Amino acid sequence: MDQTTKKNNFQQLSNSPTHGISDNFPNRKMWEEIAEKFNGKFNIKHTSGNVFEIHNITIPHKKWTINISVSDTRPLKFQVSFDSIIDFEITISWEDLFERILKKLGKPEIELGWDDFDKHYLIKSNHPDLVKKIFTLDIQKIILKHNINSIVYQTDSKNGTSEILSVIQTNAGSKDEMIELIVVFKLIIDNLDELKIIR
Repeated sequence: MDQTTKKNNFQQLSNSPTHGISDNFPNRKMWEEIAEKFNGKFNIKHTSGNVFEIHNITIPHKKWTINISVSDTRPLKFQVSFDSIIDFEITISWEDLFERILKKLGKPEIELGWDDFDKHYLIKSNHPDLVKKIFTLDIQKIILKHNINSIVYQTDSKNGTSEILSVIQTNAGSKDEMIELIVVFKLIIDNLDELKIIR
């Protein structure tokens, strides 16, 4: 995949609309408590004219940082940057009607072995063997439980860097839900590290 295509894919995910406006103001205390629990930081920003509120949360995990963002007009997203060891690409996204038809016509796709997950998500990767090791059944269960919209991991081989970006949902859920999502992203990072995909 060329760099222009990668950039377009990430921009498309980053700018996904929420199909409406949500009010993030009531979640300030929750994010403060979560940031404190994980030794992270919580920051509030506003658009020009103080029209919309943006919440940015950073959670340290080993030598990496999980960046969480949500605003009144943009969905909840998780993003982490790495130094990469291998050229690894993965896209996990909701499976739409067109993709279901292609599947019935015999177009091959990656399946992880749990029917509930495989029916709900379309998985593409240049290393299918690694995907099955990263996304264990426990991780699949949490992804499906929260109906995560998409998870994309892309490598910039030229610069030796990579990034994982996940669009979670329209807005933040409960404190317990957000903690569970942070924990599952830590598990994903740990698996990427153990498999020597990142450093």
